[in-house]
Amino acid sequence: MMDKSAALFRASNVVILDYPLDAALSSALSICDEVVVVVDINSCDHTLDLVHTLQRAFGPERIIVVEREWKFDRAWQERCWDWGAEATDAEWLMFHDADEAIHEDNALELRALMDCSDVEMIRFPFVHLYATPRYRAAFTLTHNTRLGRRSIGFRMRNWCSDATPQRAACQMVYGGERNAHIPAAGIITVGFPMMHYGWCRSARALAISQAKQGAWYADGGGLEDGHIPEVVPYDFRLTHQMEKGFVSRYDGCHPAAMHDWFAWHAGEWEELENE
Repeated sequence: MMDKSAALFRASNVVILDYPLDAALSSALSICDEVVVVVDINSCDHTLDLVHTLQRAFGPERIIVVEREWKFDRAWQERCWDWGAEATDAEWLMFHDADEAIHEDNALELRALMDCSDVEMIRFPFVHLYATPRYRAAFTLTHNTRLGRRSIGFRMRNWCSDATPQRAACQMVYGGERNAHIPAAGIITVGFPMMHYGWCRSARALAISQAKQGAWYADGGGLEDGHIPEVVPYDFRLTHQMEKGFVSRYDGCHPAAMHDWFAWHAGEWEELENE
C-alpha cells in the first residue's frame, strides 16, 4: 500500500493576485491523497471564503484548511510550508504553488513512483508560460525537487540573507540540512513538466506580486499589513521578448484543470497577442 501523500499550498490574496488556486488544487488532488492549504486570515479579498468553498466541494477529508496570521518577511514562505506539514501525517509531501499544475495524464506515473520504496524524492522539469499559455519563457529555474519523503527530512528551506536576498534562494527544496549529501539513486527526475502559469496572470496582478516580492527580499520586511500597492500594470513586451530569444512559442498540451481559467483570460490574452 502506498504511503499517504499530501500537497501543501499557501493562499494569500489569491483573487487580487489572479492565482488559479482551484485549478492548482484540482491538479494536486489527482496525485495526492489530500491537500493542505495554509490561508492568510488577513487577506484583503475573499481568499478565505474561496478556500472554504473549495473544501466543501472536494470534501474536508481531502482539503485541510489551516488559518494563520501571516507576517511577510524573508521567512514567510518557510513558515507557511512548516505550518502545512504540521497539519498532516503524510509521508510524501509535495510543495505546490497556486500558479502551478501537472497534467492529469501523468498522475498514475507519479503515484507509481511514490509506491517504490527506493524512491525518496521526485524532481520535475519546469515549463514557464509567459503572457499567454501559447508562449514559454527561458527562466533560470529549469528543474526543482518538489516531492519527497518526510522521513528523510524533506522540507522547504529558506536561504535568504543580506548577502543573498534573491528570490531563487527561497525556492529551493532540500532533504535535511542544506549541505547534506543525498544519494543520487534516491532522486528521480520525471520526463514530464510542472507547468507554471504565474507569468500568465493579469498585468496588474503580476505588477503587484513583483512590488511585494521586492519589499520582502530587499530588506526582510515591508507590506506586513497585507497592503496592496498601487502599481503600473506589467508590460509583457511579448514581441520584444521573442526577438531576444527569451520567449518562444509553446504548442504543448495543458492540464484540463486549467481550462476554465484560460477561458476567463481569453480576451486579454488575445489583445496581448495582437499588439
